[in-house]
Amino acid sequence: MTKGHRKGIACSIVLLILLSAGWAGCAKTGSSFTANSVTYVSILHMAPYAPATDIYLNGALSSPVGGIPPNSSSNKYSGLQPGIYDIQFKKTGTDSLMADIPASSYDTLHFYTLILYNTSPGGGLVGAVKIADDFSNISASSANYRFFNLSPDAPRVDLYLNGTAVQTSRASMDNLGYPGFNSFQQGPTGLSNNLQIKVAGTDSVLASLNNQDLEAGGVYTIFLSGVKNSSTNNLNITVLPATY
Repeated sequence: MTKGHRKGIACSIVLLILLSAGWAGCAKTGSSFTANSVTYVSILHMAPYAPATDIYLNGALSSPVGGIPPNSSSNKYSGLQPGIYDIQFKKTGTDSLMADIPASSYDTLHFYTLILYNTSPGGGLVGAVKIADDFSNISASSANYRFFNLSPDAPRVDLYLNGTAVQTSRASMDNLGYPGFNSFQQGPTGLSNNLQIKVAGTDSVLASLNNQDLEAGGVYTIFLSGVKNSSTNNLNITVLPATY
């Protein structure tokens, strides 16, 4: 992560600031999230058919009142005290477990992305995965990005950047089976980058995002999310900068 993207963690952040709701609040007593920590976590609730979720760290409720709604994401990494955590995602206000990331280490000065997702088109079960984010090979002269297909309904897709296919035939949550998709690659910089996601091998556009600023040395997670079925086509592209 480049110097320009290393920002202090505000004390008002408990777990994340939701892009969809703009929530912010102060940490509750006993929360493991802290402005003085040295390991960092970003959370993407990308299970559109799931309810809002409460997040428990080693059995302690650690998310804001009302939970985290589906199709919402951190807009920055949040601080976490280094340690071993079992992370559970429960239906908000209940003890109903939706998914669990088994106990594992969250190490000093490391960064992690946690993704909650639907396991099949139209809903199905909810899964969760922990990704270790590696910034060791980031370029200072190019934009650095990775792409996730996080819609359970989307077919295989191609990602186009300024008219050029840069990711092809990407299936929903295929980064589970191919960890290389979690790595960052280099791309163009500038203020007017145009992104399109098309059905793989075709010119059928599923979603687009224009005039996107991609900075030299910036680190971005680009993802497709939302619902596509016989009655609804609500797919969206999000470009999430790596900041904290």
